[in-house]
Amino acid sequence: MSPTRDHAPLATLLDGQYTPLDDETVAAWRTAGWWEGRTVRSLLTDAAHAHPDRVALVGRRSGGGRVSRTYAEFDAGAHHAANVLASLGVAAGDAVVVMLPNWIEYPELVFGINELGAIYAAIPVAYGEREAAAILRRSKAKVLVIPRRWRSAEHLELSRRLRAEIPTLEHVVVLDEDGAGLREGESLWRDHDGAPPHDLPAPDPSQVCYLGFTSGTTGEPKGAMHGHDSLVYSARLQAEHVGPRLFGDPMVHLVASPVGHHTGFVWGIVFTVLLAGTAVHVDRWDPAWGVEVIREEGVTTFFGAPTFLQDMMRTDLAGSENPLRCLVIAGAPVPRNLPEQAEAALGAYICPAWGMTECSIIMSCTPDQPPAIQRTDGSVFAGSEVRIVDERGADVTPGEIGELLIRGPAVFYGYFDRPDATRDAFLPDRWFRTGDRASVDEHGWVSLRGRSKDIIIRGGENIPVTDVETLVFDHPDVVNVAVIGMPDDRLGERICAVVVSKAGRAELTKESLCDYLLARGLSKHYLPERVINLPELPMTPSGKIQKFRLREMLA
Repeated sequence: MSPTRDHAPLATLLDGQYTPLDDETVAAWRTAGWWEGRTVRSLLTDAAHAHPDRVALVGRRSGGGRVSRTYAEFDAGAHHAANVLASLGVAAGDAVVVMLPNWIEYPELVFGINELGAIYAAIPVAYGEREAAAILRRSKAKVLVIPRRWRSAEHLELSRRLRAEIPTLEHVVVLDEDGAGLREGESLWRDHDGAPPHDLPAPDPSQVCYLGFTSGTTGEPKGAMHGHDSLVYSARLQAEHVGPRLFGDPMVHLVASPVGHHTGFVWGIVFTVLLAGTAVHVDRWDPAWGVEVIREEGVTTFFGAPTFLQDMMRTDLAGSENPLRCLVIAGAPVPRNLPEQAEAALGAYICPAWGMTECSIIMSCTPDQPPAIQRTDGSVFAGSEVRIVDERGADVTPGEIGELLIRGPAVFYGYFDRPDATRDAFLPDRWFRTGDRASVDEHGWVSLRGRSKDIIIRGGENIPVTDVETLVFDHPDVVNVAVIGMPDDRLGERICAVVVSKAGRAELTKESLCDYLLARGLSKHYLPERVINLPELPMTPSGKIQKFRLREMLA
């Protein structure tokens, strides 16, 4: 259904921020129904109206204890959060940054920020001072919400150092019971229980409501600007593409991916509320404890990187009765045999998908297609488009590998206060350069083949990194693997496999691994020329392998 409300021009809504998107394209998306004109906040309002007594949030903390909220309580909590932030001077267009673990107060804050028409941004709770400062400075945050401390990190002390150097940061709000020693501009969340109501007009669904900061592994993190429309489109199309009932009726979603990352935010919070499901938030990921939570809470759905699924398969969840119905695996390359193995072990539909902070998920597998789709990263959502191009920008033939370009209603507006980076990221006609390499087959199914910077060029030949990784991952002694290039004076690069072996198994040698790969049909010139054994691979909190750290180690 097309929205009937009047909309301001993008130039007005973006307050001077540069975007390659134009009003004519936006109008066409609204007419087609891809942009529905729904705000993120309205998803919670609708769910609370339809299911006021359904459990919306469950909080499981690693230190013990369980708390929950119904949808009516969740809705009231979000409204209270909006009034608290308004009392602190937050207005439409201001940025509020949340740096918390996966606690159930987190989604209440997100929807409260959206109710205000303010901009939500996050700092993963595990980030250090350098990354946190970059996000706060770039977003011009007015309020930061933190725990007093988390694990070994003293977040209150960190916030004091940050406030001293970031003049826009006026308030720090602490989710803790300990108010000892707080200074001017610092307060406990509970101290705002009496915040008065404010008159809060609904924001325009096309205005910026979220800055998703990229990982910043190659430089300062960039804030991808999203409006309500782009976020809701991706969540709704994922449900329609897969079939909403496959996630559970109602869905019970284990939110183990950090909510401070894009995956935890869009899929743990927005998607769950869109389907009026129950979000079970765990504040750390431990496979054994996670399995207990899955069984005790009747979890039906999970979104996250393949690492989480690999962890589950090494527990007693594999091969036993469990409530899981659908696991969406995205955020990192998926070993091609993993879905089949995991589906047999867990009895749930394993759904490879692809997305990034700049577009959420826009392609996914679906049970409406033959099982062979699960050896790819899926088909593209209705309303979105992809192209695969060569180094000259020409479209390649089906099956050929090239650079993945995307466009459509899920793609971000551009990078906040970075018109230079935005112009570099887009080609004419709004095609966004993802930085990924991929191929599309005759069915229209997309297969990711690694990041462009992950290409190994050995003697002028491109090495299919993901194909090699998939075969190594299938080795019976291997838990995890990353294939990277190591510098070589003669060939430019040589192939290095960094592997983690199963507990109790001998470390792999180059000879034994190459014999295995040759027996599986890998070409000789794709064989690893060095094998490094590590006890674990460096990972981000969201479960992605940090290949740049492995390259630094080799260098």
